[in-house]
Amino acid sequence: MTGVPVTGPAVPAPLPMVGLREDAVVASADGVLTIAQPFGAVTLRGLPQAVESLLRELPGTLADQDALAERLLAAGGSSHDAALLYLTLSRLNPVLVHAVEPLLRVVPIARDARFRPPALAPGDTVRLSRFALVRRAEEGLVLESPLSRHRVTLAEDAMPLLAALGRPVMVKEAPEAIGHLVAAGMAFAGDAEERDPALRSWDFHDLLFHARSRAGRHDQPFGATFRFLDETPPPPVIKQPPEGAAVELYAPSLEEAAAADPPFTTVLESRRSVRQYAAPPTVRQLGELLYRAARVRRVFGPAPGMPYEASSRPYPGGGAVYELELYLTVARCEGLDSGVYYYDPLGHRLVTLPARDEDARAMLTAASLATGGTASPDVLITITSRFQRMSWKYSSIAYAATLKTVGALYQTFYLVATAMGMAPCGLGSGDADLAARTLGLDWATESSVGDFLVGGAPAESDPHRQGER
Repeated sequence: MTGVPVTGPAVPAPLPMVGLREDAVVASADGVLTIAQPFGAVTLRGLPQAVESLLRELPGTLADQDALAERLLAAGGSSHDAALLYLTLSRLNPVLVHAVEPLLRVVPIARDARFRPPALAPGDTVRLSRFALVRRAEEGLVLESPLSRHRVTLAEDAMPLLAALGRPVMVKEAPEAIGHLVAAGMAFAGDAEERDPALRSWDFHDLLFHARSRAGRHDQPFGATFRFLDETPPPPVIKQPPEGAAVELYAPSLEEAAAADPPFTTVLESRRSVRQYAAPPTVRQLGELLYRAARVRRVFGPAPGMPYEASSRPYPGGGAVYELELYLTVARCEGLDSGVYYYDPLGHRLVTLPARDEDARAMLTAASLATGGTASPDVLITITSRFQRMSWKYSSIAYAATLKTVGALYQTFYLVATAMGMAPCGLGSGDADLAARTLGLDWATESSVGDFLVGGAPAESDPHRQGER
């Protein structure tokens, strides 16, 4: 495969340099030098004072290794000290910033970062990883990848090379910069990435989401950081119901429901996704299902360590935040007009929404398509998220936590509907833009994250009842 030439404005010859992150802390005690960074620390013993002094200068700066050795010798250090300096920098390789000035800087961001300069021939071709992305950060443009435990900060002069690496580029076009990108895991020689069966199975966005919503491959704030605590109050624990005609729902006796339900193991083992119905549900069944699966049982807080109001509901939710909302698109339900409704989980009632008929039909059609056209939906429950409710507390994991909560709600719907003899079916996809338009929502503030179908009694002839889904 022939590489493409790199064109762009003339820049000074690139110079390899090393340094430490700006937030690195270098300290020594009892003959032990410690270099601490956000993701871990490295300790070194028995270093001469002159070598320690040079290492103390590295946080937030860059230096040529040979220039450091020359400074050491000029200050009276021995050749043994210089050799020890090179050895020390080699040992520190995983935690060092590796730069090709003035083009790019490779910054370690995880405890297992490894910078391994590859053995590349001038005629070898290299291509940017399909998982790499460029985004704006506080330090300017950065190149990142879920495959890498580094972040590459980019100068403007690096952009022609980066653009060219969308196709194979010969190493001789920019050997130092290309070598650094390969060492950082941002680019690959030949077709190594395409031949990896594990990587071939991943979509770009899925792998990025997986890496960023788990610890280990990034240095971003993580978990319950309460980053907006001093800026804005949290969104309310209960959403203000919209204006509209209300339908009061049946609230069952939980004692009577418990007495009537089959044993738990029977319910669990009977759970199936049902897509064909013997009859539509009744409004009484709908009321019981929503009451048992999704109502607000109580509101509590704030409390120490929880500076926000929370709630208790039948399904589990991360941090008791409960950011999910439910909307019903009804085609057929005995005792309830067709239309679109909001479920008020505190008042246990439905509120009629002014959705257009064509949008409601489109919602039901999209739900049917999600089942491969096997279902003609009676009732579609659209699950939305008030995203800021979750991100007010959590960093990096907010959306992942929301999807986990959706899964918990799915299973709760499944078990309650199965116990009631209804026909449940969780959907694997939906149209968030269509839902936002139909429900009158701002897509970035609140939009759909899950969809669930509910019918009355399952049809005996439903072939999917025998499946495992």
